[in-house]
Amino acid sequence: MIWLAVVFALAGALTTAVSTSSQHLAAARAPLVALLLAVVLGPVGFTFHVLALDHGPIGLVQPIGVLGIVLAVPLRAALARTRPSRTELVAVAVTGLAIAALLLATDAREAGAPVDTGLLVGTVGACAVVAALLVAVAGGVPHPTGRAFLLGTASGTLFALMSVLVEADRWYVVLAACGVGGVAVNQLAYRAARLSASMPVLNVVNCLLTLGFAHLVLGEVPHRTPVSTAVSLAALAAMAWGLWRLTSADVAVADDDVLGRGHLGQAHRAAGVQLLGADPDLGAEAELAAVGEPGRRVDQHRGRVDLGHEAP
Repeated sequence: MIWLAVVFALAGALTTAVSTSSQHLAAARAPLVALLLAVVLGPVGFTFHVLALDHGPIGLVQPIGVLGIVLAVPLRAALARTRPSRTELVAVAVTGLAIAALLLATDAREAGAPVDTGLLVGTVGACAVVAALLVAVAGGVPHPTGRAFLLGTASGTLFALMSVLVEADRWYVVLAACGVGGVAVNQLAYRAARLSASMPVLNVVNCLLTLGFAHLVLGEVPHRTPVSTAVSLAALAAMAWGLWRLTSADVAVADDDVLGRGHLGQAHRAAGVQLLGADPDLGAEAELAAVGEPGRRVDQHRGRVDLGHEAP
C-alpha cells in the first residue's frame, strides 16, 4: 500500500528531524529531557523507515527519508531561537527541489522485477568486501579526519545494503549483521574525529547506493523517457550536494555547541580556562588556555594542560 509507505516515510523523516534537533539542544544546554528524547526517537525513526520500506519501493521511501535532514534545519533554528544561515537555506531549497524531482520521475506504482538471488548474493558479498577493506585501510591512516571519512563511507555502504535487504524481505541474519556492523563502524568514525569528517559522506553514500541498488538489484525502474532520466540524474547530483552541505552545517553546529557554548565550555570557563577552538587532528578535543594568557595552549603531543595560572 503506497499511501502507508508515504505516511511511514514522512513519520520517520519528522522523527529524525526532532531527534537531530534534540541532540543539538542537549549539546548546547545539556537538558536531560532533550537528551532522552533524542535517544528514544532515533530507533523510532528507524522503525518508521523499515515499515515504509515494507509498504513501498525504495525509490519512493528513500527521498522522503532525506526530508528528515531538511526539516531538522528550521526545527533546530526554532529551538535555538536563531535564523538558519544563507548556506543552509540554499541547501534546503536545492535538496527539497531535488527530492520533488526524484519523486516525480519515479513511478511508485511499478512493481519491481523478481529479485535475482545470484545478483543479490554478489551485491552482499561485494559490499561486505568493500566495507571490510575500507575499515582495514582506515586503521592504517594516521590522520583522524581521513580515517573517519573512510569509516563513514564503510558505514554508509552497510546501511545502504541493509535497506536493500529489508526491501527484498530475506536473509534476516545478514540484514541484522549489516545493521549492527553499520552502527559499530559509525561509532568508530565518531571516535576517530569530529562528526563533520564522517557524517556527510555517510549520508550521501547511504542515499545514493540505496537508490542505485534499488534500480540494479531490485528492478525498481523510474520513468524511462530521456527527459525523466536526465531529470533523475540531475536531481541525484543536486540532492547529493544539498545533503552534503546540510549535514556539514548540521554537525558544524553540533561541534560548535559542544566546544563553545555548551556544557563543556561552561565547565572549562568555571575552571579558569577558555576554549580556543578545535584541532582537526584531535577530533572533538579542544585546545585550552589559561584565561588571561592567550598564548598558553595545550601540549597536543603530550596531552598536558598547564592550569597553574588561573584567572583572578
